[in-house]
Amino acid sequence: MKNKRMHAAVALTAIGALALTACSGESNDTSSSAPASTSSNKFTIAYNGDGGHQAWVDAVANSIKNTLGIQAEGQPYATFAELRQDVQDRKMTGAFRTGWQADYPSLYNFLGPLYGTGAGSNDGDYSNENFDNLLRQGLTAGSVEEANGFFDQAQEQLFTDLPVIPLWYSNVTGGYSENVSDVEFGWNSQPIYSAVKKDGGDGIVIANGSEPANPLVPGMTNETGGGRIMDQIFQGLVSYKADGSPQNELAESIESEDSQLWTIKIKPGHKFQNGEEVTAKSFVDAWNYGALLSNAQLSSYFFESIEGFSYDEDSELALDIVDDHTFTVKLAQPEADFPLRLGYTAFMPLPSVAFEDMEAYGQAPIANGPYIVKEGSWKHDTSIDLVPNPDYDGPRTAANKGIRFVFYTSQDTAYTDLLANNLDVLDAVPDSAFATFETDLNGRSVNQASAVFQSFTIPEKLEHFSGEEGILRRQAISMAIDRTAITDAIFQGTRTPAKDFTSPVIAGWNDSLKGSEVLDYNPEKAKELWAQADAISTW
Repeated sequence: MKNKRMHAAVALTAIGALALTACSGESNDTSSSAPASTSSNKFTIAYNGDGGHQAWVDAVANSIKNTLGIQAEGQPYATFAELRQDVQDRKMTGAFRTGWQADYPSLYNFLGPLYGTGAGSNDGDYSNENFDNLLRQGLTAGSVEEANGFFDQAQEQLFTDLPVIPLWYSNVTGGYSENVSDVEFGWNSQPIYSAVKKDGGDGIVIANGSEPANPLVPGMTNETGGGRIMDQIFQGLVSYKADGSPQNELAESIESEDSQLWTIKIKPGHKFQNGEEVTAKSFVDAWNYGALLSNAQLSSYFFESIEGFSYDEDSELALDIVDDHTFTVKLAQPEADFPLRLGYTAFMPLPSVAFEDMEAYGQAPIANGPYIVKEGSWKHDTSIDLVPNPDYDGPRTAANKGIRFVFYTSQDTAYTDLLANNLDVLDAVPDSAFATFETDLNGRSVNQASAVFQSFTIPEKLEHFSGEEGILRRQAISMAIDRTAITDAIFQGTRTPAKDFTSPVIAGWNDSLKGSEVLDYNPEKAKELWAQADAISTW
């Protein structure tokens, strides 16, 4: 281990030095064989400065610069929320950092929401008819194995077009203080907060978090800051165990004879925190609200497989209430894995009071999960407190007195607090501690594979990045990145160079897909492709 760390430290020094020249736009590396840049164009990668991303962004930009001989550098935003706002408003003028933490354990979940035409998290506005058709064929396949075959073909299309540049798969790297026990991380890299025990003090578990980018409404939550809170305060039809397998929560049964018309029975006797019973109507009204075009919900695309959904006009989903605890769902086409996705936030129920003023509700949600938001505790950009829900009845009963999510703007600060036992659970060790965190925490560290994929997106609208020229430049940039050197030097065993657009922890993952060589470091090929693009339109 000592030799490995010394090797990593040397590599990090080298990449760090090169990264400094990348930020200035001029190279001090006299040994570089990259051609001199004669263009005033600059390739930028935007990132949030509060997430510990500068080191790898600088290294990636420098690898591109040294290989292609162009100006390339990072473009920092102060916070994740500010970056996401400009992404959502389509104000980005360059590439930008993106990542995906799976909503539910399926290859499709890494593909449809991110690259399907019009999908809610398709930040680069990618659209390809062949890709969309392959997704549809996968969704209607008769088995998971058959479906994954179509999803593999869909990825082959992505390798050609590269709407995003895949970088690496993330391990969850975290740890916990001496004050807590029974800490376990799940398939989605999140701690299982309800299982954490804390003896002494007030019994409240202090965990790292980030300010939610949107109100705490099921259809508006599509990022981890809000997602980790929503997962604790809502109880849906199903939830996921640590290994990603689903388990029924409010669902008594989810059945279909043809995989198109589904009958869902809800367990009776469950209530929201205000005493209102959770019924079939709680789900039907919430899903219709989440899908309605005029409501502009960010996760509306999760309902696109249900008959009646429209991206063009307001419409009602094909949901029918049979009785207080039974409703049916008619899909536009058969989908055998439909029940698997029902643990995602977008499918949570809502109480009737939410529809009186959804904006106000999003600031003080009335929920039904293992925890509820403590009244008046959400201090924006600072923290939020959750307390156990005494009416919760399910497999995630709280083993502690509550959770306080502290919204850190620096991972280094969070890590310092963890070492001082002022933070109980951390789910993201900063880059600066990768070499030492397992020793620092002495048996209280976590380093395991997770369903997290990291990339950067190049919007379709950017000059030089559409059509044949755009494909050539995207492939050149991808082949100009030395992923192995960067992951070894900066991440020190906590990242793995990407081989596809999904994650190794998902059933059906394939590391030998046709076209995946575009993710290999190949500087000579990268220069050749860049020159071909210049022949179409000079950079």
